[in-house]
Amino acid sequence: MDEQPKSGAVTDEEISAFMLRQLRSGRVKPAVMVVLTEKAFPEVSRERIIQCFNALDSTYLKG
Repeated sequence: MDEQPKSGAVTDEEISAFMLRQLRSGRVKPAVMVVLTEKAFPEVSRERIIQCFNALDSTYLKG
């Protein structure tokens, strides 16, 4: 029963995975990643999204 977070709860891992998928696709530039993530996860605070963005591997942010 601990496998799923309670309804509405989004983990940092889910946010980071979403960002990495978008960056790896090549269609999303790092400059718009925070705004795109805010739209995908409206229940998550901007500060938490920025923390997840800052924790990403820098090799995906170069280009």
